[in-house]
Amino acid sequence: MSPLRVRREPAPDDGLLLVRGDALAAETLRRDAIRTDRRFGEYGVSVQGASTGADVDELAGGLLRRFDVLTVMTAGAVLRSGIELRPTFRRPHYTLMLPRRGHLPPAPVRQ
Repeated sequence: MSPLRVRREPAPDDGLLLVRGDALAAETLRRDAIRTDRRFGEYGVSVQGASTGADVDELAGGLLRRFDVLTVMTAGAVLRSGIELRPTFRRPHYTLMLPRRGHLPPAPVRQ
Protein backbone atom coordinates (compact mmCIF):
# COMPACT_ATOMS: atom_id res chain seq x y z
CA MET A 1 0.00 0.00 0.00
CA SER A 2 1.35 3.43 -0.90
CA PRO A 3 0.16 6.81 0.39
CA LEU A 4 -1.75 9.29 -1.74
CA ARG A 5 0.71 11.50 -3.62
CA VAL A 6 0.00 15.05 -2.45
CA ARG A 7 1.07 18.08 -4.49
CA ARG A 8 2.82 20.88 -2.63
CA GLU A 9 0.72 23.92 -3.32
CA PRO A 10 -1.33 26.47 -1.39
CA ALA A 11 -4.88 25.66 -0.35
CA PRO A 12 -7.34 26.22 -3.20
CA ASP A 13 -9.45 29.34 -3.40
CA ASP A 14 -12.99 28.93 -2.03
CA GLY A 15 -14.32 29.59 -5.53
CA LEU A 16 -12.47 26.68 -7.15
CA LEU A 17 -15.04 24.46 -8.85
CA LEU A 18 -14.78 20.77 -8.02
CA VAL A 19 -16.20 18.45 -10.63
CA ARG A 20 -17.05 14.79 -10.19
CA GLY A 21 -18.38 12.45 -12.82
CA ASP A 22 -21.82 11.06 -11.98
CA ALA A 23 -24.38 12.05 -9.37
CA LEU A 24 -23.40 11.95 -5.70
CA ALA A 25 -25.07 8.62 -4.99
CA ALA A 26 -24.23 7.14 -1.59
CA GLU A 27 -23.51 3.68 -3.04
CA THR A 28 -21.04 5.07 -5.61
CA LEU A 29 -19.29 7.30 -3.06
CA ARG A 30 -19.02 4.39 -0.63
CA ARG A 31 -17.58 2.06 -3.28
CA ASP A 32 -15.04 4.66 -4.45
CA ALA A 33 -14.01 5.54 -0.87
CA ILE A 34 -13.43 1.87 -0.03
CA ARG A 35 -11.43 1.39 -3.24
CA THR A 36 -9.23 4.36 -2.30
CA ASP A 37 -8.77 2.97 1.23
CA ARG A 38 -7.67 -0.42 -0.10
CA ARG A 39 -5.08 1.20 -2.34
CA PHE A 40 -3.87 4.13 -0.20
CA GLY A 41 -5.01 3.43 3.38
CA GLU A 42 -7.38 6.40 3.57
CA TYR A 43 -10.98 6.99 2.53
CA GLY A 44 -11.36 9.48 -0.28
CA VAL A 45 -13.15 10.21 -3.52
CA SER A 46 -11.74 11.87 -6.61
CA VAL A 47 -12.77 15.22 -8.01
CA GLN A 48 -11.27 17.48 -10.65
CA GLY A 49 -10.57 21.17 -10.08
CA ALA A 50 -11.75 23.84 -12.52
CA SER A 51 -11.20 27.58 -12.22
CA THR A 52 -13.85 28.62 -14.73
CA GLY A 53 -16.95 27.35 -16.48
CA ALA A 54 -14.82 26.90 -19.58
CA ASP A 55 -12.57 24.55 -17.58
CA VAL A 56 -15.66 22.56 -16.55
CA ASP A 57 -16.65 22.31 -20.23
CA GLU A 58 -13.15 21.09 -21.08
CA LEU A 59 -13.36 18.38 -18.40
CA ALA A 60 -16.84 17.39 -19.63
CA GLY A 61 -15.56 16.96 -23.17
CA GLY A 62 -12.34 15.23 -22.16
CA LEU A 63 -11.43 13.51 -18.93
CA LEU A 64 -15.05 13.15 -17.74
CA ARG A 65 -16.73 12.56 -21.11
CA ARG A 66 -17.91 9.05 -20.19
CA PHE A 67 -20.31 10.44 -17.59
CA ASP A 68 -23.83 11.57 -18.50
CA VAL A 69 -24.04 13.67 -15.33
CA LEU A 70 -21.42 15.87 -13.69
CA THR A 71 -21.67 17.16 -10.13
CA VAL A 72 -20.12 20.58 -9.55
CA MET A 73 -19.47 22.10 -6.13
CA THR A 74 -17.15 24.79 -4.79
CA ALA A 75 -14.06 24.14 -2.71
CA GLY A 76 -15.45 26.58 -0.15
CA ALA A 77 -18.66 24.60 0.30
CA VAL A 78 -16.71 21.37 0.72
CA LEU A 79 -14.30 22.88 3.23
CA ARG A 80 -17.11 24.51 5.24
CA SER A 81 -18.76 21.09 5.51
CA GLY A 82 -15.66 19.81 7.33
CA ILE A 83 -14.35 17.60 4.53
CA GLU A 84 -10.63 17.86 3.88
CA LEU A 85 -9.62 18.65 0.30
CA ARG A 86 -6.16 17.45 -0.78
CA PRO A 87 -4.39 18.31 -4.03
CA THR A 88 -3.38 14.83 -5.19
CA PHE A 89 -1.61 13.34 -8.18
CA ARG A 90 -1.50 15.60 -11.27
CA ARG A 91 -3.50 18.76 -11.73
CA PRO A 92 -6.45 19.14 -11.85
CA HIS A 93 -6.99 16.14 -9.52
CA TYR A 94 -8.06 16.55 -5.88
CA THR A 95 -9.22 14.02 -3.32
CA LEU A 96 -12.07 14.64 -0.88
CA MET A 97 -10.86 12.93 2.28
CA LEU A 98 -13.61 11.15 4.21
CA PRO A 99 -13.66 10.15 7.89
CA ARG A 100 -12.86 6.60 8.88
CA ARG A 101 -15.21 3.65 8.47
CA GLY A 102 -18.11 4.58 10.77
CA HIS A 103 -18.74 7.72 8.73
CA LEU A 104 -19.07 6.33 5.21
CA PRO A 105 -22.40 6.58 3.44
CA PRO A 106 -24.51 3.59 4.48
CA ALA A 107 -24.45 0.46 2.40
CA PRO A 108 -27.56 0.09 0.24
CA VAL A 109 -30.27 -2.19 1.51
CA ARG A 110 -30.87 -5.09 -0.85
CA GLN A 111 -34.38 -6.47 -1.06
